[in-house]
Amino acid sequence: MHTSNPEISFTDFHISHLNFSINPEFSASSQHAQVHTEFKIRHELQDTRLKVFLAVIFKDSPTQKIPFLLNIEGVAAFKLQQPPSTSAIQSLVKHYCAAAIFPYLREAIADITRRAGFPPLHIPQVDFAQAFAQESESGSTSPNVLH
Repeated sequence: MHTSNPEISFTDFHISHLNFSINPEFSASSQHAQVHTEFKIRHELQDTRLKVFLAVIFKDSPTQKIPFLLNIEGVAAFKLQQPPSTSAIQSLVKHYCAAAIFPYLREAIADITRRAGFPPLHIPQVDFAQAFAQESESGSTSPNVLH
């Protein structure tokens, strides 16, 4: 796995944490359930090796229970040509790295929900610049809708 940006290479990805459970409090009275999605990101930088951890957490809305609870975290390794400046690392992690990791998590989420007997949850692409700005203001992103 390599990117087209010569200053950074995406070298590895794996799921580091997965917690899935059927929600016993869910009532199937509605065909649509709003799911509040939270994204959490952190990183570890050692010289030119960067590890980025991206978590996606699905929770009930305050007024409605969802059919399942899901918390998944993926970790990706990146190789940098040179160590980034302190000011550049946050932007690199929250925009470029999050966008590189997210398709792997989307695929895993769709597969997990399908294997659990639900229609696969295909969450939409995310503008991480907006998501992390919104998350810092409110603590979560806009809800996704389960059908």
